[in-house]
Amino acid sequence: MSRRDPPQPSRALQREHADPDEGNRPLPWFLVMFLGAMAMWGAFYIYSTPSGEDSAYGDQRTIASLRPPEQVAGGIAKVDGKQIFGAKCAACHQATGLGVAGVFPPLAGAEWVIGDEKVLVNVLLHGINGEIEVKGNKYSGAMPAFNTLSDDELAAVLSYIRSDWGNQALEVKTETVKTLREATKDRTTPFKGGQELKSIY
Repeated sequence: MSRRDPPQPSRALQREHADPDEGNRPLPWFLVMFLGAMAMWGAFYIYSTPSGEDSAYGDQRTIASLRPPEQVAGGIAKVDGKQIFGAKCAACHQATGLGVAGVFPPLAGAEWVIGDEKVLVNVLLHGINGEIEVKGNKYSGAMPAFNTLSDDELAAVLSYIRSDWGNQALEVKTETVKTLREATKDRTTPFKGGQELKSIY
């Protein structure tokens, strides 16, 4: 039995390079140690930094500090009712005070707005849920209570809506809001539509 030599590769195959493969090159140990040290330092920094302190520790501003300075008249701070309206009420009643037809009642020229201030104060203190007629149109929905606002804030926003968009009603005093809040403090449910509102005074 004769011994045969293995076949030689062709010239074309000889010119080809071997296919590359992915090697295993782990991170250098000093880089792993450095990353671990940075993670430990970051955790310690977060844990040890005081919270709610001065801005030397970062942006620790509160909501109160972000509010614009209150207007002052006669040495007494005056709350901006228009600003409160824009933040709390304009989404439904619109910046024009015209509301949304068939959904949210208007405030401009509305009898509930320019009428008895005590009724209007109660609406904001306790909310209203049910049918109410405004300027000859009926609306059925729910308005939340805004009793988390201070007496000054409620008086300011009520005074604003009673004097804008052509309304010419008297401003609401802080003392009025304070008195009505105390007198109705036991109420825990919203008023059931306009009929119940009419019956309270």
